[in-house]
Amino acid sequence: MNKCQQLTLPLPFIPQNGESRAKFDKENKNGLTIAPTAFDWDSLFSEWVVSSAAGGAPDIVIYHTSEVPEFAERGLTIPIADLITKIGIDLKGVPDNAINGTRYKGQTYAVPGDLHPMAMYYNVDMVQAAGLDPTKPPTTQDEFLNWAQKLTLKDSSGNVTQYGVDIPATGAIPRWMWFSLLYQFGGTFLDEKGKTAVNSAESQLALPFLVDLIYKYKVASQGGGNLTGNDTFAAKQAAIRFIGPWEVNLRLTSKMNFKTAQWPVIGKKAATWANSHCLSVPKQNDTTNYESDVKFMKWFFDNYALPAKTVGIIPVSPTALASKDFTDDVRYPYYKPFIDTLPTAVLEPAVPQYSSIFSFAKPTPLSTNLEAALANAKSVKQALDDMKQGIDDALAQPISS
Repeated sequence: MNKCQQLTLPLPFIPQNGESRAKFDKENKNGLTIAPTAFDWDSLFSEWVVSSAAGGAPDIVIYHTSEVPEFAERGLTIPIADLITKIGIDLKGVPDNAINGTRYKGQTYAVPGDLHPMAMYYNVDMVQAAGLDPTKPPTTQDEFLNWAQKLTLKDSSGNVTQYGVDIPATGAIPRWMWFSLLYQFGGTFLDEKGKTAVNSAESQLALPFLVDLIYKYKVASQGGGNLTGNDTFAAKQAAIRFIGPWEVNLRLTSKMNFKTAQWPVIGKKAATWANSHCLSVPKQNDTTNYESDVKFMKWFFDNYALPAKTVGIIPVSPTALASKDFTDDVRYPYYKPFIDTLPTAVLEPAVPQYSSIFSFAKPTPLSTNLEAALANAKSVKQALDDMKQGIDDALAQPISS
């Protein structure tokens, strides 16, 4: 008898359903059928909680590994190490940061699917017009500042017509940029006692660099010039943008002449923000589908090249990463710098309060204080001190089941 597995996943995975679904249907020998449902991130979390309370949780959920502790604490997902071994999911060669993200309090709650770190996008036409070599992107702070300054243009009245760097005023990108620099300068988000270290000496170097791009060097798009919008890179009003591999598809569709490169080393060492998607098994009243759930997870893990190349993420399965479905794709050269970044990728801390601290949809002490510093509404020190207090308060809040 066929078993229908309900797969709940974030919205970006929907475009690949046709190709992956056709391959799965052709290769499936287990009598399984898949019914995928997609949500935006914040809706996904709330829907999972509601459906579980009503006894109708999906069979498999794809979400960020950074949310594993929260859902484990809520009792919404189950440990699956024994099932991973029984079904034969081979994690050999998977980056440690992706595997570690699936574990909480000594238990494995998920199978890692991908990593998606930040990297540098740059407009080749603008770079060439500035007399710079697009085949030799900057790798150091000095080289990066040289590029940013040469790529910032003004008209005869002194008004900026093109910025070197795009720093959006709001959203997750400024947070990810600051997080990358925090670790580049040798800092960490949490200290040894589990408190936030966001106002550390290292952070006092990381955030000022971003602020200086705006107000000292005047090469960043948020610095009060005559340009507007939250993506001056797309508008061809800024030459450089830092974001994840998922934007490759967007830039190719827009016919932009661009390249990608690893983050320059601005601080003491290479490091960049990253996150990871994983697959986990929600807790069910009827446990009979658990084994077939993990069988599908194995197929998805081994065949992750299909969603990866379409969504714009980097598979962690060595089989998928080396697959011709991925390496022969036209997007692969743009994904290569992201692949090269994986050894120095740093995931956000896996804490049970993750979704409230790093929310995509609502203001948090992290986002509001970071935005205040970048808008020159707070000093760097005040912003970081206020950020620490707010995040420590959030970390102290218990997680309800």
